[in-house]
Amino acid sequence: MQNLECQVDNHFYNKNYDSLPRFVSYYHQINTILKLETNNILEIGVGNKMVSNYLKEMGLNLTTCDFDTNLKPDIVADIRKIPLPDNSFETVMACEVLEHLPWKQLDSALAELFRITNKYVVVSIPYASLCFEFAFKFPNADKIFKNYFANLLIRIPLKVKNKFNGEHYWEMGKIGFPKSKIRKLLSKYFNILEESSPALSSYHYFFVLKKKKP
Repeated sequence: MQNLECQVDNHFYNKNYDSLPRFVSYYHQINTILKLETNNILEIGVGNKMVSNYLKEMGLNLTTCDFDTNLKPDIVADIRKIPLPDNSFETVMACEVLEHLPWKQLDSALAELFRITNKYVVVSIPYASLCFEFAFKFPNADKIFKNYFANLLIRIPLKVKNKFNGEHYWEMGKIGFPKSKIRKLLSKYFNILEESSPALSSYHYFFVLKKKKP
């Protein structure tokens, strides 16, 4: 198995990394987990621990996993080979992680997520696209749209040649990686329950997955 280098280089705490869209993505991760109403959770790829710390403070039983020892996860392991028994967690979350693997290794990573969850997997991946987004806030928007505002998103996949940029081996929307290809691979192991992009953070595309019966 090819060893992966630490690609993010621990730059989780600076104004360039933690932008408004990224904080929106943190909120979306948290809200997605809370809506699933599960309690035994594994987060793979801890980042700055914004999400895991919040969920733990909410009283959820959450374990962190990362291959970077400097981030001090609960479990030090590679997503492609996690030293845990089958069906260890009710929900496994891996947000902005899979694109850091070469495409040919993605299947083995998904197989490992399938093995260690007993119900749900939540993943997010970058969606390279040209987006035009309009957000509208008005009274009672949260009751009507179950959100604080309504948004209109027009997305055009960015069909440019994919090239490793030092962090991402691939991104959805680039040549050779259409959304249909991602869905097909995910569907090998999971039923896709939900797909979404957070308003004001359209670069991150979320899939809520349910483990298929063996």
